[in-house]
Amino acid sequence: MFDTFIGIDVSKDKFNFAIIDENLKPIQDGSLSMDLNGFQQLLNIIKKFNNPIVALESTGPYHINILSFLSANSIKTAIINPSLIKRFSSSISLRNTKTDVIDALVIAKFIAKNKENAHHFTQYNINDITALAKLREHISQEIAKIKTSLKQHLSVVFPEFLIEFNPFSDTALHILKLFPTTELIRKAGVDKIKQSLQNMDSKHKAHIDPKHLYDMALNSIGQSSNIWANIVRHDIEMLSFLNQKLDNITNDFIDKINQFKKEDMEILSSIKGISNITSAHFLSEIKDISRFQNSNKLSAYAGIDPSIKQSGSSINSKGKISKKGVKSLRRTIYLMSMGIMKFNHYFRNYYLKKRKQGMPHRKAMIALCNKLLRVIFALLTKKQHFIEPTTP
Repeated sequence: MFDTFIGIDVSKDKFNFAIIDENLKPIQDGSLSMDLNGFQQLLNIIKKFNNPIVALESTGPYHINILSFLSANSIKTAIINPSLIKRFSSSISLRNTKTDVIDALVIAKFIAKNKENAHHFTQYNINDITALAKLREHISQEIAKIKTSLKQHLSVVFPEFLIEFNPFSDTALHILKLFPTTELIRKAGVDKIKQSLQNMDSKHKAHIDPKHLYDMALNSIGQSSNIWANIVRHDIEMLSFLNQKLDNITNDFIDKINQFKKEDMEILSSIKGISNITSAHFLSEIKDISRFQNSNKLSAYAGIDPSIKQSGSSINSKGKISKKGVKSLRRTIYLMSMGIMKFNHYFRNYYLKKRKQGMPHRKAMIALCNKLLRVIFALLTKKQHFIEPTTP
Protein backbone atom coordinates (compact mmCIF):
# COMPACT_ATOMS: atom_id res chain seq x y z
CA MET A 1 0.00 0.00 0.00
CA PHE A 2 1.09 3.59 -0.57
CA ASP A 3 2.19 6.00 2.17
CA THR A 4 3.07 9.08 0.12
CA PHE A 5 0.99 10.70 -2.61
CA ILE A 6 2.43 13.03 -5.23
CA GLY A 7 0.28 15.05 -7.61
CA ILE A 8 1.82 16.58 -10.73
CA ASP A 9 0.24 19.30 -12.86
CA VAL A 10 1.94 19.40 -16.26
CA SER A 11 2.18 22.26 -18.74
CA LYS A 12 4.31 22.87 -21.83
CA ASP A 13 7.41 24.36 -20.18
CA LYS A 14 7.15 23.33 -16.53
CA PHE A 15 5.38 21.07 -14.07
CA ASN A 16 4.20 21.65 -10.51
CA PHE A 17 4.14 19.00 -7.81
CA ALA A 18 2.51 18.62 -4.42
CA ILE A 19 3.31 15.87 -1.90
CA ILE A 20 0.97 14.78 0.91
CA ASP A 21 0.92 11.94 3.42
CA GLU A 22 -1.83 9.38 4.01
CA ASN A 23 -3.63 11.87 6.30
CA LEU A 24 -3.74 14.39 3.41
CA LYS A 25 -1.24 16.61 5.22
CA PRO A 26 0.92 18.67 2.81
CA ILE A 27 4.61 17.80 2.96
CA GLN A 28 6.24 19.62 0.07
CA ASP A 29 5.40 21.40 -3.18
CA GLY A 30 7.24 23.21 -5.93
CA SER A 31 7.73 23.93 -9.61
CA LEU A 32 10.35 22.34 -11.90
CA SER A 33 11.37 22.71 -15.52
CA MET A 34 10.00 20.34 -18.14
CA ASP A 35 13.40 18.89 -19.06
CA LEU A 36 15.78 16.16 -17.94
CA ASN A 37 17.18 18.33 -15.15
CA GLY A 38 13.69 18.94 -13.76
CA PHE A 39 12.81 15.26 -14.06
CA GLN A 40 15.96 14.25 -12.17
CA GLN A 41 15.27 16.76 -9.39
CA LEU A 42 11.78 15.30 -9.00
CA LEU A 43 13.16 11.76 -8.89
CA ASN A 44 15.61 12.72 -6.13
CA ILE A 45 12.72 14.18 -4.12
CA ILE A 46 10.50 11.12 -4.63
CA LYS A 47 13.23 8.73 -3.48
CA LYS A 48 13.21 10.36 -0.03
CA PHE A 49 9.75 8.93 0.69
CA ASN A 50 8.47 5.44 1.46
CA ASN A 51 5.99 3.72 -0.86
CA PRO A 52 5.21 6.74 -3.06
CA ILE A 53 2.72 6.90 -5.91
CA VAL A 54 2.69 9.69 -8.48
CA ALA A 55 -0.51 10.84 -10.19
CA LEU A 56 -0.82 12.96 -13.34
CA GLU A 57 -3.72 14.17 -15.43
CA SER A 58 -3.86 12.90 -18.99
CA THR A 59 -3.19 16.25 -20.67
CA GLY A 60 -2.66 15.76 -24.39
CA PRO A 61 1.01 15.07 -25.18
CA TYR A 62 2.54 16.99 -22.27
CA HIS A 63 2.45 14.21 -19.67
CA ILE A 64 4.03 11.54 -21.89
CA ASN A 65 7.73 12.34 -21.38
CA ILE A 66 7.56 12.66 -17.60
CA LEU A 67 5.43 9.50 -17.40
CA SER A 68 8.02 7.57 -19.43
CA PHE A 69 10.84 8.90 -17.24
CA LEU A 70 9.12 7.89 -14.00
CA SER A 71 8.15 4.47 -15.37
CA ALA A 72 11.73 3.86 -16.53
CA ASN A 73 12.88 4.58 -12.96
CA SER A 74 10.35 2.14 -11.45
CA ILE A 75 8.15 4.84 -9.89
CA LYS A 76 4.53 3.75 -9.53
CA THR A 77 2.53 6.17 -11.64
CA ALA A 78 -1.17 6.72 -12.25
CA ILE A 79 -2.78 8.54 -15.16
CA ILE A 80 -6.08 10.20 -14.22
CA ASN A 81 -8.86 11.27 -16.55
CA PRO A 82 -9.20 15.10 -16.25
CA SER A 83 -12.98 14.79 -15.88
CA LEU A 84 -12.49 12.76 -12.67
CA ILE A 85 -10.15 15.41 -11.28
CA LYS A 86 -12.60 18.17 -12.19
CA ARG A 87 -15.47 16.39 -10.46
CA PHE A 88 -13.34 15.67 -7.40
CA SER A 89 -12.05 19.25 -7.15
CA SER A 90 -15.57 20.68 -7.14
CA SER A 91 -16.42 18.43 -4.20
CA ILE A 92 -13.52 19.73 -2.10
CA SER A 93 -13.66 23.34 -3.37
CA LEU A 94 -9.92 23.68 -3.83
CA ARG A 95 -9.96 24.97 -7.38
CA ASN A 96 -12.06 28.00 -6.54
CA THR A 97 -8.69 29.65 -6.04
CA LYS A 98 -6.85 28.76 -9.22
CA THR A 99 -3.09 28.21 -8.90
CA ASP A 100 -0.81 25.61 -10.43
CA VAL A 101 0.28 24.27 -7.03
CA ILE A 102 -3.35 23.87 -5.95
CA ASP A 103 -4.03 21.89 -9.13
CA ALA A 104 -1.19 19.53 -8.21
CA LEU A 105 -2.54 19.29 -4.65
CA VAL A 106 -5.99 18.34 -5.96
CA ILE A 107 -4.44 15.51 -7.98
CA ALA A 108 -2.46 14.32 -4.95
CA LYS A 109 -5.59 14.31 -2.78
CA PHE A 110 -7.55 12.47 -5.46
CA ILE A 111 -5.09 9.57 -5.60
CA ALA A 112 -4.82 9.52 -1.80
CA LYS A 113 -8.61 9.30 -1.47
CA ASN A 114 -8.67 6.54 -4.07
CA LYS A 115 -5.60 4.62 -2.91
CA GLU A 116 -7.59 1.40 -2.49
CA ASN A 117 -8.40 1.52 -6.20
CA ALA A 118 -5.09 2.98 -7.38
CA HIS A 119 -4.49 -0.08 -9.57
CA HIS A 120 -7.41 1.05 -11.74
CA PHE A 121 -5.43 4.14 -12.73
CA THR A 122 -1.95 2.66 -13.03
CA GLN A 123 -1.13 1.33 -16.47
CA TYR A 124 1.46 -0.33 -18.60
CA ASN A 125 3.43 1.94 -20.89
CA ILE A 126 0.94 2.50 -23.72
CA ASN A 127 2.30 5.77 -25.06
CA ASP A 128 3.50 4.16 -28.30
CA ILE A 129 0.19 2.33 -28.71
CA THR A 130 -1.88 5.46 -28.11
CA ALA A 131 0.26 7.45 -30.55
CA LEU A 132 -0.08 4.74 -33.21
CA ALA A 133 -3.84 4.56 -32.69
CA LYS A 134 -4.23 8.31 -33.13
CA LEU A 135 -1.92 8.34 -36.15
CA ARG A 136 -3.85 5.50 -37.77
CA GLU A 137 -7.13 7.31 -37.15
CA HIS A 138 -5.69 10.52 -38.63
CA ILE A 139 -4.44 8.74 -41.77
CA SER A 140 -7.83 7.04 -42.20
CA GLN A 141 -9.53 10.43 -42.07
CA GLU A 142 -7.10 11.83 -44.65
CA ILE A 143 -7.79 8.86 -46.94
CA ALA A 144 -11.52 9.54 -46.70
CA LYS A 145 -10.92 13.17 -47.69
CA ILE A 146 -8.76 12.18 -50.69
CA LYS A 147 -11.39 9.67 -51.84
CA THR A 148 -14.04 12.37 -51.71
CA SER A 149 -11.77 14.71 -53.66
CA LEU A 150 -11.06 12.07 -56.32
CA LYS A 151 -14.76 11.32 -56.81
CA GLN A 152 -15.53 15.03 -57.16
CA HIS A 153 -12.78 15.49 -59.75
CA LEU A 154 -13.81 12.37 -61.69
CA SER A 155 -17.36 13.71 -61.84
CA VAL A 156 -15.89 16.53 -63.95
CA VAL A 157 -13.27 14.57 -65.90
CA PHE A 158 -15.01 11.23 -66.52
CA PRO A 159 -18.46 11.06 -64.84
CA GLU A 160 -19.43 7.89 -66.72
CA PHE A 161 -16.53 6.03 -65.09
CA LEU A 162 -18.07 6.59 -61.64
CA ILE A 163 -21.32 5.00 -62.78
CA GLU A 164 -19.70 1.88 -64.26
CA PHE A 165 -16.75 1.15 -61.95
CA ASN A 166 -15.49 1.36 -58.39
CA PRO A 167 -12.91 4.18 -58.71
CA PHE A 168 -10.93 2.91 -55.70
CA SER A 169 -10.16 -0.60 -56.94
CA ASP A 170 -6.51 -1.30 -57.78
CA THR A 171 -7.43 -1.73 -61.44
CA ALA A 172 -9.33 1.55 -61.65
CA LEU A 173 -6.58 3.51 -59.92
CA HIS A 174 -3.97 1.93 -62.20
CA ILE A 175 -5.88 2.93 -65.35
CA LEU A 176 -6.73 6.42 -64.12
CA LYS A 177 -3.16 7.15 -63.12
CA LEU A 178 -1.95 6.26 -66.63
CA PHE A 179 -4.89 7.83 -68.47
CA PRO A 180 -6.57 10.36 -66.14
CA THR A 181 -8.76 12.02 -68.80
CA THR A 182 -11.01 10.78 -71.59
CA GLU A 183 -8.75 12.44 -74.15
CA LEU A 184 -5.75 10.40 -72.96
CA ILE A 185 -7.85 7.21 -73.03
CA ARG A 186 -8.91 7.94 -76.62
CA LYS A 187 -5.31 8.65 -77.65
CA ALA A 188 -4.06 5.44 -76.00
CA GLY A 189 -6.52 3.20 -77.83
CA VAL A 190 -7.80 -0.25 -76.94
CA ASP A 191 -4.53 -2.15 -77.43
CA LYS A 192 -2.47 0.12 -75.16
CA ILE A 193 -5.14 0.01 -72.44
CA LYS A 194 -5.22 -3.79 -72.70
CA GLN A 195 -1.42 -3.96 -72.43
CA SER A 196 -1.38 -1.72 -69.35
CA LEU A 197 -3.90 -3.99 -67.63
CA GLN A 198 -1.81 -7.08 -68.40
CA ASN A 199 1.25 -5.41 -66.85
CA MET A 200 -0.48 -4.85 -63.50
CA ASP A 201 1.16 -6.43 -60.43
CA SER A 202 -1.96 -6.43 -58.26
CA LYS A 203 -3.38 -9.76 -57.10
CA HIS A 204 -6.85 -8.23 -56.86
CA LYS A 205 -7.63 -7.16 -60.41
CA ALA A 206 -11.13 -5.86 -61.03
CA HIS A 207 -12.48 -6.56 -64.51
CA ILE A 208 -12.42 -3.53 -66.80
CA ASP A 209 -13.01 -4.26 -70.49
CA PRO A 210 -10.60 -2.10 -72.57
CA LYS A 211 -13.01 -1.77 -75.50
CA HIS A 212 -15.90 -0.77 -73.25
CA LEU A 213 -13.70 1.79 -71.47
CA TYR A 214 -12.58 3.23 -74.82
CA ASP A 215 -16.19 3.50 -76.06
CA MET A 216 -17.17 5.25 -72.82
CA ALA A 217 -14.38 7.78 -73.34
CA LEU A 218 -15.54 8.45 -76.92
CA ASN A 219 -19.01 9.41 -75.70
CA SER A 220 -18.04 11.09 -72.43
CA ILE A 221 -19.10 14.61 -71.49
CA GLY A 222 -16.03 14.93 -69.25
CA GLN A 223 -13.47 17.73 -69.40
CA SER A 224 -9.98 17.05 -70.77
CA SER A 225 -6.92 19.20 -70.16
CA ASN A 226 -3.44 18.89 -68.69
CA ILE A 227 -4.64 20.69 -65.56
CA TRP A 228 -7.39 18.15 -64.89
CA ALA A 229 -5.02 15.29 -65.69
CA ASN A 230 -2.55 16.57 -63.08
CA ILE A 231 -5.32 17.04 -60.50
CA VAL A 232 -6.56 13.44 -60.89
CA ARG A 233 -3.02 12.04 -60.84
CA HIS A 234 -2.25 14.01 -57.68
CA ASP A 235 -5.30 12.53 -55.93
CA ILE A 236 -4.32 9.00 -56.96
CA GLU A 237 -0.68 9.43 -55.90
CA MET A 238 -1.74 10.81 -52.52
CA LEU A 239 -4.23 7.97 -52.06
CA SER A 240 -1.60 5.36 -52.92
CA PHE A 241 0.90 6.97 -50.52
CA LEU A 242 -1.60 7.15 -47.65
CA ASN A 243 -2.85 3.59 -48.21
CA GLN A 244 0.72 2.31 -47.95
CA LYS A 245 1.28 4.36 -44.80
CA LEU A 246 -1.95 3.02 -43.33
CA ASP A 247 -0.89 -0.58 -43.99
CA ASN A 248 2.47 -0.02 -42.29
CA ILE A 249 0.97 1.78 -39.29
CA THR A 250 -1.75 -0.87 -38.92
CA ASN A 251 0.82 -3.68 -38.82
CA ASP A 252 2.91 -1.82 -36.22
CA PHE A 253 -0.20 -1.00 -34.20
CA ILE A 254 -1.46 -4.58 -34.03
CA ASP A 255 2.04 -5.94 -33.29
CA LYS A 256 2.45 -3.44 -30.45
CA ILE A 257 -0.94 -4.16 -28.86
CA ASN A 258 -0.22 -7.89 -29.07
CA GLN A 259 2.95 -7.36 -27.01
CA PHE A 260 0.89 -6.10 -24.08
CA LYS A 261 -2.60 -7.50 -24.66
CA LYS A 262 -2.27 -10.69 -26.67
CA GLU A 263 -4.71 -12.65 -24.49
CA ASP A 264 -7.32 -9.87 -24.64
CA MET A 265 -6.87 -9.63 -28.42
CA GLU A 266 -7.54 -13.37 -28.71
CA ILE A 267 -10.64 -13.04 -26.52
CA LEU A 268 -12.09 -10.25 -28.66
CA SER A 269 -11.21 -12.13 -31.86
CA SER A 270 -13.27 -15.08 -30.58
CA ILE A 271 -16.38 -12.96 -31.26
CA LYS A 272 -17.14 -13.49 -34.94
CA GLY A 273 -17.44 -10.15 -36.72
CA ILE A 274 -14.83 -8.28 -34.65
CA SER A 275 -11.63 -7.61 -36.58
CA ASN A 276 -8.08 -7.32 -35.27
CA ILE A 277 -8.07 -3.62 -36.10
CA THR A 278 -11.20 -2.74 -34.12
CA SER A 279 -10.02 -5.00 -31.28
CA ALA A 280 -6.71 -3.14 -31.13
CA HIS A 281 -8.41 0.26 -31.15
CA PHE A 282 -10.82 -0.85 -28.43
CA LEU A 283 -8.04 -2.09 -26.13
CA SER A 284 -5.90 1.00 -26.73
CA GLU A 285 -8.84 3.17 -25.63
CA ILE A 286 -9.92 1.30 -22.49
CA LYS A 287 -6.30 0.58 -21.40
CA ASP A 288 -7.33 -2.17 -18.97
CA ILE A 289 -10.72 -3.69 -18.17
CA SER A 290 -9.91 -3.65 -14.44
CA ARG A 291 -10.36 0.14 -14.51
CA PHE A 292 -14.13 -0.40 -14.73
CA GLN A 293 -16.22 -1.75 -11.87
CA ASN A 294 -18.97 -3.02 -14.17
CA SER A 295 -20.20 -2.87 -17.75
CA ASN A 296 -22.28 0.23 -17.00
CA LYS A 297 -19.09 2.11 -16.12
CA LEU A 298 -17.55 0.98 -19.40
CA SER A 299 -20.65 2.10 -21.27
CA ALA A 300 -20.52 5.50 -19.58
CA TYR A 301 -16.82 5.84 -20.43
CA ALA A 302 -17.71 5.34 -24.09
CA GLY A 303 -20.67 7.72 -23.83
CA ILE A 304 -23.31 5.25 -25.00
CA ASP A 305 -25.12 5.17 -21.67
CA PRO A 306 -28.60 6.76 -21.69
CA SER A 307 -28.91 10.37 -20.63
CA ILE A 308 -31.64 11.40 -18.20
CA LYS A 309 -34.32 13.89 -19.18
CA GLN A 310 -36.13 15.77 -16.46
CA SER A 311 -39.07 18.09 -16.98
CA GLY A 312 -42.40 18.87 -15.39
CA SER A 313 -44.17 16.13 -17.30
CA SER A 314 -41.35 13.65 -17.65
CA ILE A 315 -39.06 12.90 -14.74
CA ASN A 316 -36.06 10.58 -14.90
CA SER A 317 -37.08 9.25 -18.29
CA LYS A 318 -34.32 7.89 -20.46
CA GLY A 319 -33.35 10.18 -23.32
CA LYS A 320 -30.70 9.84 -26.00
CA ILE A 321 -27.22 8.48 -25.31
CA SER A 322 -25.12 10.83 -23.22
CA LYS A 323 -22.17 11.17 -25.65
CA LYS A 324 -20.11 12.35 -22.67
CA GLY A 325 -17.49 9.66 -23.06
CA VAL A 326 -14.58 9.07 -25.43
CA LYS A 327 -15.73 9.79 -28.98
CA SER A 328 -13.12 7.58 -30.68
CA LEU A 329 -14.06 4.64 -28.42
CA ARG A 330 -17.74 5.17 -29.19
CA ARG A 331 -16.96 5.07 -32.91
CA THR A 332 -14.93 1.87 -32.49
CA ILE A 333 -17.75 0.16 -30.59
CA TYR A 334 -20.21 1.14 -33.32
CA LEU A 335 -17.91 -0.34 -35.99
CA MET A 336 -17.61 -3.53 -33.94
CA SER A 337 -21.39 -3.69 -33.64
CA MET A 338 -21.82 -3.32 -37.39
CA GLY A 339 -19.46 -6.26 -37.87
CA ILE A 340 -21.20 -8.57 -35.41
CA MET A 341 -24.63 -7.65 -36.76
CA LYS A 342 -23.47 -8.76 -40.21
CA PHE A 343 -21.46 -11.89 -39.36
CA ASN A 344 -22.58 -13.09 -35.90
CA HIS A 345 -25.94 -14.89 -35.69
CA TYR A 346 -26.30 -14.40 -31.93
CA PHE A 347 -25.89 -10.62 -32.05
CA ARG A 348 -27.81 -10.27 -35.30
CA ASN A 349 -30.77 -12.07 -33.75
CA TYR A 350 -30.56 -9.69 -30.78
CA TYR A 351 -30.68 -6.71 -33.15
CA LEU A 352 -33.63 -8.19 -35.08
CA LYS A 353 -35.48 -8.84 -31.81
CA LYS A 354 -35.13 -5.17 -30.89
CA ARG A 355 -36.43 -4.15 -34.30
CA LYS A 356 -39.47 -6.42 -33.86
CA GLN A 357 -40.09 -4.73 -30.52
CA GLY A 358 -40.56 -1.49 -32.45
CA MET A 359 -37.12 0.08 -32.10
CA PRO A 360 -35.89 2.09 -35.10
CA HIS A 361 -32.54 1.07 -36.59
CA ARG A 362 -30.47 3.67 -34.74
CA LYS A 363 -31.94 2.84 -31.34
CA ALA A 364 -31.57 -0.90 -31.98
CA MET A 365 -27.90 -0.35 -32.86
CA ILE A 366 -27.34 1.50 -29.58
CA ALA A 367 -28.96 -1.41 -27.73
CA LEU A 368 -26.65 -3.77 -29.64
CA CYS A 369 -23.61 -1.66 -28.69
CA ASN A 370 -24.51 -1.92 -25.01
CA LYS A 371 -25.19 -5.64 -25.34
CA LEU A 372 -21.76 -6.10 -26.91
CA LEU A 373 -20.09 -4.13 -24.11
CA ARG A 374 -21.77 -6.30 -21.47
CA VAL A 375 -20.46 -9.43 -23.21
CA ILE A 376 -16.96 -7.99 -23.70
CA PHE A 377 -16.76 -6.86 -20.07
CA ALA A 378 -17.67 -10.35 -18.85
CA LEU A 379 -15.23 -12.08 -21.21
CA LEU A 380 -12.25 -9.81 -20.47
CA THR A 381 -12.93 -9.88 -16.73
CA LYS A 382 -13.19 -13.67 -16.59
CA LYS A 383 -10.53 -14.22 -19.30
CA GLN A 384 -12.89 -16.42 -21.30
CA HIS A 385 -13.41 -16.83 -25.03
CA PHE A 386 -16.83 -16.23 -26.55
CA ILE A 387 -19.05 -19.27 -27.03
CA GLU A 388 -22.15 -18.40 -29.01
CA PRO A 389 -25.33 -19.02 -26.97
CA THR A 390 -28.33 -20.62 -28.62
CA THR A 391 -30.64 -17.67 -27.87
CA PRO A 392 -29.93 -13.91 -27.71
